[in-house]
Amino acid sequence: MHATPTRRPLTLQDAPALAQLFAAVEATDGTDEHYDTEDLADELGDPRIELPTDSVGVWSDGELIGYAKATGLPDATDVHLVYVEGAVRPDARGQGVGADLVKWQVTRAAQLHRERFPDLPGEAHLQIHAPNTAKRDLYQGAGFQARRWFFDMRQALDGDAIPVTTPAGGLRVVPFTAAYDDATRSAHNEAFRENWGHTPITADRWRHGTTGARSFRPDVSFLALDGDEVAGYLLSHEYDAETTMTGIRECWIDRLGTRPAWRGSGVATALLTSCLRAGQEQGYRRAGLNVDSANANGALRLYERCGFRTLHTWIGYVRPL
Repeated sequence: MHATPTRRPLTLQDAPALAQLFAAVEATDGTDEHYDTEDLADELGDPRIELPTDSVGVWSDGELIGYAKATGLPDATDVHLVYVEGAVRPDARGQGVGADLVKWQVTRAAQLHRERFPDLPGEAHLQIHAPNTAKRDLYQGAGFQARRWFFDMRQALDGDAIPVTTPAGGLRVVPFTAAYDDATRSAHNEAFRENWGHTPITADRWRHGTTGARSFRPDVSFLALDGDEVAGYLLSHEYDAETTMTGIRECWIDRLGTRPAWRGSGVATALLTSCLRAGQEQGYRRAGLNVDSANANGALRLYERCGFRTLHTWIGYVRPL
């Protein structure tokens, strides 16, 4: 007879249990998302999250069978966003664990919104793997609505050498260097200022999740410079857990953007082809990225022209707070 599940906030010491949970979820749901203990320790150490109040784990017989988190962004313009996430181990589904976690997410998201930006509209956001209809039904029943579609795209790098293009106007494509780190962050905030759901990234968040992450790979990351000014950027990561589980080295293109004044100059294509060629030369067997299907700057068309094809679809769900 199984013990009655208990709940408590997650801690950094729960990263191994969370890795086991994620592995069980991926094996059943087929998301192609692989995480190891170090990846999840990094996630739990996100400076935006206070684990005692912003997380919860559900335990049964000493094992983690479900979890949830709520991440309230520290800045807001027109709308304050709170990102929620959660999962239930496949053999524990259908017992009300997921429904309880969704209730917790909605409650905590509303609290975070009231605490930080009570005078602005608030929204809870999450992405759900499109084939997971049971999870979609669960969140729709809690007031979430499908708002946006995102594609995980891949391209094989084991074929002929990919030709590198050059941007117009005398711009130079150069490897990323730390000297341009904060200028790149500023360029990213400007490039994505009008994009759906974007909130400016602070220096702390940038270092934790982007250029300071264990997975960041400067040798397949590039900048487009106009003189000494960052006109565009491409930042790549490589995830050890992904390589271990699949046996394939994947160059994950985490951020790619062009500042408005330089759009139409071939900057994004030049950055992308430079990255793909460097990835080939360094032994990566494929490249991957995630794109908003409704990106206003035509990113989906760019990636398709450069040979990327959709492997997975994720749906962005939103609930007013």
